[in-house]
Amino acid sequence: MTYDVVVLIEREMSEGDARRVAALHARHEEVVDYHLLISSHPTEGIGGPMALLGSSFADVAGLTSATTSARTTTATALADPAKDLASVIEHSSRRLRGLNDCRVNVSITHGEVLLALKTLVTSTHSEEVVVVAWPETAAAFVCSDWTKRARQFLKVPRVRVLEHDT
Repeated sequence: MTYDVVVLIEREMSEGDARRVAALHARHEEVVDYHLLISSHPTEGIGGPMALLGSSFADVAGLTSATTSARTTTATALADPAKDLASVIEHSSRRLRGLNDCRVNVSITHGEVLLALKTLVTSTHSEEVVVVAWPETAAAFVCSDWTKRARQFLKVPRVRVLEHDT
């Protein structure tokens, strides 16, 4: 039996990002399979998974576009999928796999991320979604009932939001 987890990322996972995701499942008795979901074209000018998911996700999250436009973190040494998708895939999956010898599957969406996320959760029978978000986005998630709404919409028992290691 496996415990399947979808991890939505918008940029390459740092060592710290991977450690925090793996730590969430370190004590699981079942084998953990991670399913990374990456958008091939993150929205320009607005960062974070909320921007990737588009306005329909903001509606699901109960957040307005004014909330999603406050991005201050722009500089990063990690790969951006819009510029180097291969590095994002290679480095993120290697870092996550190396921490607990789990299986890591990668999915790339070229369309609406919300639909891809829901489809991936359903097709993998995932029991959890982890969103690795920019600090500003994570703060907005915490200040709303976003995780509850996302759990209901995605039909998973657990949704977690982690800040990107910056």
